[in-house]
Amino acid sequence: MAQETDLAIIGGGPAGLTAAIYAARMGLKTTVFEAEAIGGVARTTDKIENYPGFLSITGPDLVDKMKAQAEHCGANIILDTVASIDRTGMIVNTSRDQWKTKAVIIATGSKRRKLGLTNERELESAGLSYCAVCDGPIYAAKKVAVVGGGSTAAHDAIFLAGVARKVFLIHEEEKLDVDEDLANQVLSYKEIEPMFNSTIEEAISKHNSLRKLVIKNHKTSEISEVRVKALFVAIGEDPFKLATLTGIDTDDSGSIKVNDNQATNVEGIYAAGDVTGGIKQIGTAVGEGIVAAMKAGFFVKRKIRMEKKTE
Repeated sequence: MAQETDLAIIGGGPAGLTAAIYAARMGLKTTVFEAEAIGGVARTTDKIENYPGFLSITGPDLVDKMKAQAEHCGANIILDTVASIDRTGMIVNTSRDQWKTKAVIIATGSKRRKLGLTNERELESAGLSYCAVCDGPIYAAKKVAVVGGGSTAAHDAIFLAGVARKVFLIHEEEKLDVDEDLANQVLSYKEIEPMFNSTIEEAISKHNSLRKLVIKNHKTSEISEVRVKALFVAIGEDPFKLATLTGIDTDDSGSIKVNDNQATNVEGIYAAGDVTGGIKQIGTAVGEGIVAAMKAGFFVKRKIRMEKKTE
């Protein structure tokens, strides 16, 4: 027999936890499902210096405060994987249970694609980053690199050009995969040095710090080395399969499409945070989590009133 909740939130990162705080304060029976670790990507961040109210705070400290507040407000947080959503009966199927709900907020974050380097995991704490806006200022006036050729890579390179001394933009194709205006804007920065037709063969660190990249131009077969303090990876994201299985519309990058109310094309299902694309920041996720919770809350309360009228 399915357990019941008013609102099911899938994902326990900043967007999901914020949504849980607001929904619980609205009086909704709120259940958060997190498949891995509470806090998501934010929990892995050593230092956060751009979240309002804190000059500096670690990711674990910030998300632990959010979790404690959500639970204080009455939200139920469960470590379990959501396998599917039955949109007709609004049933959330986890690895252990079934939950009947009146609305769903998807806040699962995004899963950045990896480069595939043998030492990539070790480098993640030694100069390799998947968020230029988050970590770029750490490398002010240093030499850095961006790998990728899409819109994210282009915007990351532009952002870093205003922070770093030099930005190597490494892309395996002949040119950037963006519109002409954006491509021209990228190339107009003297700080940005494009390295097209190129791939990273090796990333070398020393004393727990990234030191240089070995680059191969596969058109000329030339091997070169560039000394950098940081490498920012912007090669796309893996699609969110649960959305596709549920019939939720996504864009070309796999991000969930939402309207101004954070509502998807499926009635009663909302989405917030990195899973919707856009600017991937904790502050953005928090804002979207608030909107999703408020709109989902109004939807649930209307549904409850209608059910009472038919009794």
